[in-house]
Amino acid sequence: MPTKKARLQIILADEATDLVKALAEQRGLSVSAMCSHLIHAALRDPEFQLKPDLSEFKRQAVETAIQGGDIGDPKIRALLSLFTELTKNE
Repeated sequence: MPTKKARLQIILADEATDLVKALAEQRGLSVSAMCSHLIHAALRDPEFQLKPDLSEFKRQAVETAIQGGDIGDPKIRALLSLFTELTKNE
């Protein structure tokens, strides 16, 4: 069936394949439709949400510091500390 939607090919471990097939059969869906449902459900999970783009915040903080802004203020230091934590793994 022609479509402009992306087509993905995945290789699952045997146990996962068997479980997806069983879920699909139980719900009266094709394996492809079941995979789509599972992916959509996972994408709603907070663990798989996109991380915010903090580059603009970083640019503004650097620009403020360069221009002599008071980045020693406790509230600003707390924000910078939070930013450092959020970007630690990047």
